[in-house]
Amino acid sequence: MIMTTVQWTSDLSVGDRSIDDDHKGLFQLVDELSHANMSHDYINVILDRLKKYTIEHFSREEVYMKKAGFPGYEDHIKEHANFNEWLETIRSTYARFPQSPFIIGDSVNGYLQRWLRHHILTEDMKYRDFILSQKKS
Repeated sequence: MIMTTVQWTSDLSVGDRSIDDDHKGLFQLVDELSHANMSHDYINVILDRLKKYTIEHFSREEVYMKKAGFPGYEDHIKEHANFNEWLETIRSTYARFPQSPFIIGDSVNGYLQRWLRHHILTEDMKYRDFILSQKKS
């Protein structure tokens, strides 16, 4: 596995400290997964933490969007559901084939890194921009 470091950068800020902190935590988990050294137990722990963390983060983010009256709320929830479904597929596949830690190889790490950056820069920025426009009104 190629070890790549993925980090949160200020261009990913949605303007809410708790959501930004959540995003930083997600980047940290993805980075940990990329450095898991193919240890089956460690990969399982990180995948479990990632599942729990995303459920908690998505819930906080969805409450934030709903309170703001964000019109893209339903579509955003679908994005979260699709990610959770993908993550569960990875977790269950890895559980069925524990002898093959390469399932969590570069392609999974690459997907996680791309998805997280894209989701924040595209989807999360939509609610950030909406909330900022509401504050200006």
